[in-house]
Amino acid sequence: MPLVHSTASVPSARRDGLLAFAGLGAGLVVLGAASQAPPAVLAVSALLGLAVLGAVVRSTVGRRTEPYGPADRVTVARSVLVALCAALLPVGLTPVLSGQAQGPAGAWCWAVVALALPAWLLDGIDGRVARRTGTATRAGARFDQEVDAALLLVLALAVAARLGLPGAWWVLLIGALRYLFLLGLRARPAWRRPLPYSSYRRVVAGIQGGVLLGALVPLIPLPLAAAATAAALALLLVSFGRDVLWLERSARGLS
Repeated sequence: MPLVHSTASVPSARRDGLLAFAGLGAGLVVLGAASQAPPAVLAVSALLGLAVLGAVVRSTVGRRTEPYGPADRVTVARSVLVALCAALLPVGLTPVLSGQAQGPAGAWCWAVVALALPAWLLDGIDGRVARRTGTATRAGARFDQEVDAALLLVLALAVAARLGLPGAWWVLLIGALRYLFLLGLRARPAWRRPLPYSSYRRVVAGIQGGVLLGALVPLIPLPLAAAATAAALALLLVSFGRDVLWLERSARGLS
C-alpha cells in the first residue's frame, strides 16, 4: 500500500487536533446559546462531544507505524461534525426519555440532519484524496471506518427517538452491529482475517446513512421512515450474515 513520499508533506496531527477542538468548542457555544435545555443537559452534551472527538484525535496523534496524511485531515473534519451530532443527542433525547415529549422537536431533527449530511457526503472524499496523493494507509482506512461507525450510531439513536422509544429499539442495531462484531472478535479470533471485496457490502453500508438521514427529516411521515429504516436494517443484517458465514467457512478451510 503506498505511503507518503516525504514527511514534509504530512499535515500535523496535533495542529489539526487543536483546530478540531476549536471547531467543536465554537459549535458547543452555539448549541448552548440556541438551546433552552437545562445546564446539566448541556454539560452532558459538551462532555459527550468532547469524548467522541477526543477518541478521534488520540487515535491520530498516537500513530506510530503509519503516517498521518492529508486524507486523515478530511476524516478529522468529518469527526468534528459527528462529535457535534453526538452533542445534540442529550438535548433531543432527554425530553423523550423523561416522558415530556413523544419525540424530539422538528428543529432538533433538522439540526442533526444539517450536521450529519455533510459528514456523510464527505465519506468518499477522504479515500479519493488518499489515492490521488499516494498517502493511503491501513490506519487511515480504519480511522475512516470508525468515524463512519460513530456517525451511524449517532443517527440510529436519533432515528430511534423520532420513531418512538422504547418501541423503536431495533433501529439501534444499525449503529450497534459494527461494535457487536468487534466484541465478537474477542470470542472468535478467526474473524480477524481480511474479508474479500464485496460490492454488496459497500452499497449496503452506503445505504444506511442515507436512509437514517431521510428518516430524520420531519417532512417524512413516521410510517414511511420506519419502513425504510427496517428495510435498511434487513439489508445490513444480510450483509453481516454473509461476512460472518464466509469467515466461519474460511476458518474451517471450506472456502
